[in-house]
Amino acid sequence: MYATKSTVMQFRMDAGLKQDAEELFRELGTSFAEALRIFARQCVLTRSMPIAIAMPHHETASGAFSQYADSEKRKLEAGAFARAMEAKHANAR
Repeated sequence: MYATKSTVMQFRMDAGLKQDAEELFRELGTSFAEALRIFARQCVLTRSMPIAIAMPHHETASGAFSQYADSEKRKLEAGAFARAMEAKHANAR
């Protein structure tokens, strides 16, 4: 289906990331370019991103997304589960 390699792509990335990725792919027995071709093919085959996007271990959910959070809603939601459980069990008595 995609037999010839006739298109050239260029993009910028951090030099350290590139070096680390090239080293990893060499250890895996392939090249960075081939890894990108594999990635693109999997995207087309699955019609999705074939990887899980995960948060780095050093970040917390509140830290990673705090710039998008509505501070008023955060105040309202703080302790909401505990309040709901207290209300539920108070009604059960």
